[in-house]
Amino acid sequence: MKKRIISGVLAGMLLFIIMLLPSYVMALTVCAISIIALFEFYQSVKKVNFHPVQIVGFFACIMFLLYLTYKTFLIDTNNEFLSNISQVIFQQNTFYLFIYLSIVYLLLQMVFHKKSFTLNDIALTILGIIYIPFLLSFLFLVRFLENGFEYVWLIFIGTYSTDICAYFIGKFFGKTKLMPEISPNKTVAGAVGGAIGSVIFTTLFGVLYINGYEGLNIPYYHFIILGFLCGTISQLGDWSASAIKRNVGVKDFGHIMPGHGGLLDRIDSLLFVAPAVYFYIQFFI
Repeated sequence: MKKRIISGVLAGMLLFIIMLLPSYVMALTVCAISIIALFEFYQSVKKVNFHPVQIVGFFACIMFLLYLTYKTFLIDTNNEFLSNISQVIFQQNTFYLFIYLSIVYLLLQMVFHKKSFTLNDIALTILGIIYIPFLLSFLFLVRFLENGFEYVWLIFIGTYSTDICAYFIGKFFGKTKLMPEISPNKTVAGAVGGAIGSVIFTTLFGVLYINGYEGLNIPYYHFIILGFLCGTISQLGDWSASAIKRNVGVKDFGHIMPGHGGLLDRIDSLLFVAPAVYFYIQFFI
């Protein structure tokens, strides 16, 4: 537990520092995390004799997030020269061409390398792209919104308060197992405690900082709803990652964070929460 707490505190401090820097620093960080997490995902599925086409997965991840990073940099610097370049490189037709070439390349692997790649391999390649860089890109979309700096904190606070509260309440009070066939350490008390913890911390942040300090005057009930959404959806993300690990026979996706496993183990809940917060803000706030 001590190792888990120390690495978690250090990660939290690093996140706080990154968030205070220009937004393109966060963009570059998310890009790096996506690449590492995608690598962990592909390495895990290879343990059960799947062979994702990693070169396509990594290239798609880099190109997609590079576009978002470029957009963030342009917003921060307002550089006309870079803006003109980006309009040429990242125009809509360029992306459609890239998607077309990627799909053709993936499917042709079954034609010319049919002994090395199967339909499952191609499907897992695409799943990795959608599961990690695509879902994580919603952090960018929230950050680009008006008052996005304040809103993006709701994602982190809602996700990690759920994780912390679920862990400690489940450890000390959890008796009834929730889903032992997928994750034997999950308990009913931990799940309920995580959701309640998210509601409390998300609401406090909204009332004290977003409304109190920043003066945005958002109705309080939105923070309660967002807290509940984060507290439930983040656990769905965690359970989904546990189901993947159970299927491929690994305890953790990696070992980059002592006591926490790999980066994908740390962001599995975030992948589900970021889109949910984005769509709630867009539709209801």
